[in-house]
Amino acid sequence: MIGIKSRVMLMAGASSALLVGADLARADESKTDVNQVEQVVVTAAATQQKLTDAPASISVVTEEDLHLRPIRDLTDILDRVEGVTINRSGNQRTIQLRGLGSAYTLFLIDGKRVNSTSAMFRGNDFDAGWVPVEAISRVEVVRGPMSSLYGSDAIGGVVNIITKPVGKHWTGSASLDYVLQEDGDAGDAYKAGFFASGPLKDDVLGLKIYGGYNRRLSDANTVNPPTAAAGTPLSGIRDKHEGYVDGTLAWTPDAANTVLANLGWNRLTHDSFPMERRDWSLTHKGKYGFGTTQLRAYGDRIENEVGNVTGQKNPNKATNAAVDGRVTLPWDAARQTVTLGAEWRRQELKDPANLRGLPGTPTYNQNPVTQVDQKAIFIEDEVRFTDDLRLTVGDRYDDHENFGGHHSPRAYLVFHATPNITFKGGAAKAFRAPTLLQNSPNWGSVSCGSATTGCYIIGSTELKPETATSRELGVRAEFDRLSGGITVFRNDLKNMIDITSRTRDVTLAPTYSNFVGFLPDGRPIFRYQNIAKVRSQGVETNARFQVSDKIDVTANYTYLDSKNRSNPVELAMIYQPKHSANATVNMRPTDAWSLFATWNYVGEQFLAVYTNAAYNVKRQGYGTVDIGAAYALNPETTVRFGVLNTADKAIKRQTSDEYNEEGRRFFAAVTRRF
Repeated sequence: MIGIKSRVMLMAGASSALLVGADLARADESKTDVNQVEQVVVTAAATQQKLTDAPASISVVTEEDLHLRPIRDLTDILDRVEGVTINRSGNQRTIQLRGLGSAYTLFLIDGKRVNSTSAMFRGNDFDAGWVPVEAISRVEVVRGPMSSLYGSDAIGGVVNIITKPVGKHWTGSASLDYVLQEDGDAGDAYKAGFFASGPLKDDVLGLKIYGGYNRRLSDANTVNPPTAAAGTPLSGIRDKHEGYVDGTLAWTPDAANTVLANLGWNRLTHDSFPMERRDWSLTHKGKYGFGTTQLRAYGDRIENEVGNVTGQKNPNKATNAAVDGRVTLPWDAARQTVTLGAEWRRQELKDPANLRGLPGTPTYNQNPVTQVDQKAIFIEDEVRFTDDLRLTVGDRYDDHENFGGHHSPRAYLVFHATPNITFKGGAAKAFRAPTLLQNSPNWGSVSCGSATTGCYIIGSTELKPETATSRELGVRAEFDRLSGGITVFRNDLKNMIDITSRTRDVTLAPTYSNFVGFLPDGRPIFRYQNIAKVRSQGVETNARFQVSDKIDVTANYTYLDSKNRSNPVELAMIYQPKHSANATVNMRPTDAWSLFATWNYVGEQFLAVYTNAAYNVKRQGYGTVDIGAAYALNPETTVRFGVLNTADKAIKRQTSDEYNEEGRRFFAAVTRRF
């Protein structure tokens, strides 16, 4: 590890290099292509709407929020949103919405779904990091089922990453960040990124391009204390390094038609698992007298270069392709807007190591490829009874190759009782089909802690899709200097797919309901099964107070009661704090200076839960405070600096169920704009 003095010098040098070396032209303030004050969202319904009219519980993380503190991926900012918790198993950080795991959160990039589960099934923290912060305009987080629009995987909600648009004038930025750990055994982090956008031919052809590199160095082996059981420390946070480049061409032949063509490349390496993603899309958007249309084809190929087992090299490749389209028809005479849409989607996985069939059977090693097709149609109707009362109803019918047809209906009411007070409420049903791996009879993998003496898990054709029913009711008040809202919700999930029921004990194995048999070498075999019923319910609140023209305070609080109801005795869900809260104070003492202080509280949570409660592992609640400042040297250059986890509330792993919470860190960053 390099010394702290050397790291301070490196951090200062990196910032200075950008300040001195960047020779970027001054931006014309009147030509800036950024989102303006009125917030419009596109994820909660088939049409874009003002945030106050959106038929869902939705939060928006703005571009300003993303640049407040260092952000390596979206888990570093979304844990500040009400209703969002972070699963931290094995020091991985994945997004959970309203008490449902990351598998029930659908990630979108500009409305296009992203899912790398087939390529990396053993815990997946890649999907929150495919887009660098420099390219993001905002992030829309919809809490609650959205299968009526997006189909499978949206049971918990949707995270839609909206990238910056192709601008009418050339603008851009370049930035450098460095995070310095006070603990010399913990890994520093640094990143560089750029974004540029503008016309190649005025009003006809435009381009946007972005790229970057992001790295968090691995903790030293001594970052955690020795464990009581083995006497050796558990690993800390492992090395992460990520590279990106992406480009989009926008062709506007006339006022009615726009064509977007996009190509992207990412290479993300988390610990010793490198994943390379190549994605593409071609989109047509039309604005005609009868309404608007969108037709899009897109896909990606994700290559897992080493596979899913530490210490082995078993590469696989997942390929996803989709075609979707929609037409939105305003019906002014009936005060309605109707949207009709359809989608076709194919998923394919080539995995010679795991798609081999069951060892010892005639079909073993016959076919390393599996795929599934899915088709869907949907309709959504927004009915405006009055200017203040609107009802959104919709349904999506998915025809899955393996599971047949499923409806996902939704109804949501928005009522502006006064110009300042809005009531919202709705109900929805959703479904989630088993993944390619879970449903394939030829898929299998080593498990139970050993590749040679553990157990073996396989897919199952007997699985049923998971289904969920959700209800919510909320109210929000908006006044000049004070605003806030409260929402109560309840989700009931049935047929949750499970593989936790397994053991390497050959005597106990036959007593498990999902036991299949034994491999020729004596290891027990278990298959995925539908067993779990989960109920998550709670309360989400948020508030904002404009103390003065120079000071504002925001805060939120979430109460979450999430239980596994599959057994006679209900069990708590792991990594689901019952209480969580956040507060931020922003100050702007001068036009050049802005300051912030944030508090993040993670309440008491279970890290491991057993039918015998004596073996449960619990983490007590804790809070961290970050402070920072930004200073505009001139209209083109801004520097940021501050301290993360100022009180050094670090958490060290002493059991495999625990996770590391990074201690005190210092950050510095510089951004140049043109």
